[in-house]
Amino acid sequence: MTRAQSFRLLFALVAAAALPVPAVAAPAGIDYGNTANWLCLPGRQDACGQPLTSTVVAPDGSTSTRTFALDPNAPVDCFYVYPTVSREPGGNADMTASPEVQHAALEQFALFGTRCKLYAPIYRQTTIAALRGEVRSADEEMPYADVLAAWNTYLARYNHGRGVVLIGHSQGTKLLTRLIASQIDGTAEQKLLVSAFLIGGFVVVPAGRDVGGTFTHVPLCRSGAQIGCVIAYSSYLSTDPPGTEAFFGAAPPGSADACVDPAALEGRTVLDDELPAIGALRVLGTTFVETQGQLTGACVTAGGRNYLAITPGTDARSTLLKGALEAVQRRLPGWGLHTLDVNLTIGNLLELVDTESKAWLNR
Repeated sequence: MTRAQSFRLLFALVAAAALPVPAVAAPAGIDYGNTANWLCLPGRQDACGQPLTSTVVAPDGSTSTRTFALDPNAPVDCFYVYPTVSREPGGNADMTASPEVQHAALEQFALFGTRCKLYAPIYRQTTIAALRGEVRSADEEMPYADVLAAWNTYLARYNHGRGVVLIGHSQGTKLLTRLIASQIDGTAEQKLLVSAFLIGGFVVVPAGRDVGGTFTHVPLCRSGAQIGCVIAYSSYLSTDPPGTEAFFGAAPPGSADACVDPAALEGRTVLDDELPAIGALRVLGTTFVETQGQLTGACVTAGGRNYLAITPGTDARSTLLKGALEAVQRRLPGWGLHTLDVNLTIGNLLELVDTESKAWLNR
């Protein structure tokens, strides 16, 4: 698949997001009553139950280690659908919790265990090979059918009327967006929705409005205490904005791709990141690296695209971070900082789970 073909496919998904979607029955063979088909469940030593630590780089350049404690008595739940990570050779992944699937949950989702009880199904996602056009056997309905089956099992077996935060990234966002549109928007289930973090995908609203388009009744979030709303964005460096062939931020005429800055909902501009300690950063011996005060963000409209513009600091200590982010954006031209979308703002998102959960419980 060429880059232009990929762009046309992603743009078509934007247009399709506003259309009604019928419910889909799960293919036979996936039983989410079997706990082996879940990547993360509360109380297990699974991908989300590992020790979590962060190397904190303070404004003065000093470092310290932070340890995160999961909350077994968290007042709400979080339901997560991971992005496209499977390196299996076929068009759809199998039901194995492969290392790349576990890494996605560890890096993007496990920290939410400090605020909520964690639920994440394994699903037969469209693989990287299918995304690249290397195989043509992908079943496009299978991933959604699996997520729908997992959601229905979660409601029947685990929810018990608790509030839930839906969290997705990339392919996970595409699937959760469809789930909300077909199962939650305007139904009795909507009262369970604390909020939805639909990151690195497409949520379309009419230009200048917070509701309509993809969802009829579920609006974009405009305050930290608002409940039943959506936080959505795709991130690019402010110094390297998306061009005309960028994969994210575009929408059909008269519409806008949603951008909600998590920090701004709390009245801030500084992003609270927890970046994965990968590559050379593994020598630090922690799961994450937190760069206090080194990144700011703001939703920007430019070139017909809405996106979260990420700006590193200008002092000497920000030089390495800036270079690392530039390398990420160069590696996949047109994708921006897509692989780091969640981690760039994860501390802000955790704070929002706090404030939104309290508002949901006191509604």
